[in-house]
Amino acid sequence: MDEVKHSAIEFAAQTGRLDLVSLLLTLVSIILVVGGVIAYLNFRSIAKAHAITEATKVAEVTAERVTNEYLQKELPDLIEAYESFLNSEGMSDDDADEMGSAQDNGEGVEK
Repeated sequence: MDEVKHSAIEFAAQTGRLDLVSLLLTLVSIILVVGGVIAYLNFRSIAKAHAITEATKVAEVTAERVTNEYLQKELPDLIEAYESFLNSEGMSDDDADEMGSAQDNGEGVEK
């Protein structure tokens, strides 16, 4: 039996059959490598798109939460600080005209 196997291998080697098998195995290997690289690149782009979508959602929720916390904390102080501007009853029309003309003329503006 060993003699038959040995002679079959010798015959295949002499007629170039082993070269054909090697070539086919090489082509299959190259196809698998190229397919693996393409699959990796495709998976990476899908993962990146999904990560951007999720990061955007999380950023929006976080920004809204932080903004609401800031406004709840600081808004009463801001309203209190600007309350004098909201009350214009203490200012006469002449005072308002004088302020407007001073701004138009550039008076009181530091250069």
